Amino acid sequence: MAINEGDNEATSEIVVARMNFLSRLDLYDTVKPYNFQYYTKESFPRHNINLSSHAPIVRSIRSIQPPPSLDVQGFEIGNVKSMMTLDEFWSENAVENVYCKELQDYLQKLLPGAAYVRALDYQLRKRDASYPNFGGKLPPGPQPSFLTHVDITPTGAKKIVEELYDNEIATQIMKARYRIITIWRAIRVPVKDWPLAICDASTINPDDLVPADIIYPNWVAENYLTQFNKDQRWYWLPDQKANEVLVFSAFDSDKPESSACPHGAFPLPGNDDAPKRESIDVRLLIMYADIEYPESEPWSKEQETRL
Repeated sequence: MAINEGDNEATSEIVVARMNFLSRLDLYDTVKPYNFQYYTKESFPRHNINLSSHAPIVRSIRSIQPPPSLDVQGFEIGNVKSMMTLDEFWSENAVENVYCKELQDYLQKLLPGAAYVRALDYQLRKRDASYPNFGGKLPPGPQPSFLTHVDITPTGAKKIVEELYDNEIATQIMKARYRIITIWRAIRVPVKDWPLAICDASTINPDDLVPADIIYPNWVAENYLTQFNKDQRWYWLPDQKANEVLVFSAFDSDKPESSACPHGAFPLPGNDDAPKRESIDVRLLIMYADIEYPESEPWSKEQETRL
């Protein structure tokens, strides 16, 4: 159900959205949630994630005054004019050599004091017609995020830095500030099909976030799954322009307990026939240590299917 507040429909539309959260079960007091991203030979369940559906009010980001920022809400609207054509977003070479570099340059200018920015990984998503019901099977490719989550935990962020750099360099990096930020872009706009909702990080209680393992054949990542809290404030970006991106925090070592922005997709009421969502999200590591950063291979541990 869509509702309008005030006179300016473009900046005040709100939606009562149906979204999925991790259930508040005693189980998760002693057992860590997990999710295999592949089929195992063993017979135990592929995941132990129990979902609860809730219907928070999702407001327009454009209604926030003053405009939201990474430092306050943990997210903001960015303007990134890309040289990429629509078709080039589906080219691995173009994404890695053009788009990721554009985002690195953008954050380098956006964030005062940032010494070095590097793209970690990216995910291209094109909604399949059967989403979100795949009959217990793995989806045919990366899909909109069905479960509200945060892309990384403090433990997961530390693990990535230690994987990317040798011990001496990693130690110097982590003595200074370092952050992980995600930049989400709709390839075709506006998105009327399963758009992205994002939560104001300042409205999250620590108990709302539960660490979970995402298990790949050669790597175990850790993210946060979100449990619903009526005090959470959720937002989305209606009428998104071609150059507009959502820039949001996953981790900031300066404030590790209050920099996590949960996010997830939701079905936009009344838009069943809208073009299927196509989007790209890129995670970037921002480092502030005043050191000489070595060249290193592209990060690829999680270049499979992130939530």
